[in-house]
Formats: sequence, structure tokens, C-alpha cells
Amino acid sequence: MTQTTTPDPTAGSAVHVAGLQRTYPGGAGLHHLDLTVPTGSLTALIGPNGSGKTTTMRLLLGLDQPEAGTGTILGSPFDHPARYLPEVGALIEHPALYPRLTGRTNLRVLAELAGLGDDRIHRALSLTGMQQHADRLVATYSLGMRQRLGIAAALLTEPRLLILDEPTNGLDPVGTAQLRELLRGLTSAGTTVLISSHQLNELDATCDHFVFLHQGTTLFQGDRDALAASQHSYVEAAPESPDQLAALASTLQEAGYGVRQHEGRLLVDTAAEHAGELNRTATAHGITLAHLTVRRPTLEEAFFSVLGQEPQC
Repeated sequence: MTQTTTPDPTAGSAVHVAGLQRTYPGGAGLHHLDLTVPTGSLTALIGPNGSGKTTTMRLLLGLDQPEAGTGTILGSPFDHPARYLPEVGALIEHPALYPRLTGRTNLRVLAELAGLGDDRIHRALSLTGMQQHADRLVATYSLGMRQRLGIAAALLTEPRLLILDEPTNGLDPVGTAQLRELLRGLTSAGTTVLISSHQLNELDATCDHFVFLHQGTTLFQGDRDALAASQHSYVEAAPESPDQLAALASTLQEAGYGVRQHEGRLLVDTAAEHAGELNRTATAHGITLAHLTVRRPTLEEAFFSVLGQEPQC
């Protein structure tokens, strides 16, 4: 008799928790939230204010206690954080720093508490681009520099799991690009990263796994392919002559296509494989297309689609 086995949901997952619950007065909090973060992934935790992103991270780090929920983190039981926290680095909300100490001394205090040497301090400063500022008082730092030093502190232990809550807060475009490359490098080396941010364009460019939260529940979680499969793509078209846009829209509508205008172009409700037929239809009516491409929803559009709302202007 052949026996069937049930797949282990924790296999290949740095974080797997189910039924996570933590409520606050007024009904806010988490309500039986499920979360899986694949090992080695760069996972984005996405949701509006109050959706439960920071609460989720605090629970994973043992900074708050859940009312319900089971699971594992780095192979250890979720309800025994002391077993996995030595292998976790984190920056939650704002970094806790001593303003009257230099950046280097701040890291040295943390390194000594963890029994780590100066080599770890040097590495963390190098990874975050903070070497040239390391010997200045933190009180003189900009918000972005404080954020980078906070990330450096999270990297001191060379963690297997890195949890970052709004790490781009205060970073300029150069700092944001440097952080993006840092995170990609860490995941390439095997570190798992869980990150939350309101900068969805940046998450779209950086992450390979996505979790959508709303009002303390999970709306969606999956990789980029799963997210794309859950969404409807369009063919984007524009005529060579802008004054033919209305005529192109009318022509395609008469041919049975659903059409709407977007930023001076048309979004045509049809599958990618029909782009050639769309082009032939326009040509047959004397309209030359200067632009024809498949347009897939942005991360922001995908989120609001799953939420059942129109993107916010």
C-alpha cells in the first residue's frame, strides 16, 4: 500500500507562522495572520498604515507576545525566540543609538555585548557605506545616516535572517540605491531578508517575494510569477500621431477590444499574444503605431487590485 505524505510547510522557509493573532483596543492588530518567508528570499511586507506590518515584525522578534499562533523561525519554534534571535538582525521603526557617542563606538558597545570583535564593526560599516562618518558623534548625523548606522548594527552578527522596518526612511536616492545593492548581495550570499516600506516602486525593483496585508490579515503571498499570474495584463498602444489617439481608441473598440486611456496611451484589454492582431487592425484603418508593448500591473496596482480598490492618486 502506497503511503502519501503531507508536504512540510516549513521546508525551505526561514519564517513560517500560521494563525498569528495580536489584538489591541479598538480591534486593531493581527487576526489569524499567516506568513511564509522562503529561505534566501528578499520578501516585501506590504500594506497601508495599521495593516499589521510592524506588529508582525515585533512578534517575530519577541518584542511583543501573540495571543495565538504557531510556527517556526530558522527551524526553531516561534514561541522560543531565544533559540533563533542570535541569528536574526533587525531594525524596527527607529534605530536606538547613543547620540553623544560616535557611530563606531555605538557599534562597539553592541559588539561587546554580543562578544564580537572589531572585524565585525569594520564589515558592517563597510557594507553600509558609513566608514567615513564612523568617528563623528551620532548627534551630528542626518536621519539617513542614522538609518544606515541602524542597519549596520543589525548586520553585526552576520544574521541568517534580517528584518527591516522602513529602512529607506530618510535615505536619499543614492543611499536607497546602495541599500538595494546591499540587500541583493546579502540574499545572494544566503541571508533571508524581510522588509517593509511604503516605497512600493523600490520594493518592486528589489524584492522577489511579496506579502500583502490588510487590517491584520494576509491578502496574498507569493513570488513574482505568482503575483503576475494573479493579475491581468494589458497591451499598451500609442499612435505615431498623437491626434489619432481618439481614432485609435474608437477603431479598437469597434473591433471588440476594451480600451481605456492612460497617460497619453491606450491600455487595451487583451492578451499579449493578440498584440500582432491589434497592430494589423490599426494599420488597416490607416493608423501607424509608434508604441506597442505588454503592460503588466505595477506592484502598487497589483496591491490595490487584490484589495479590490482603485490605486490612490
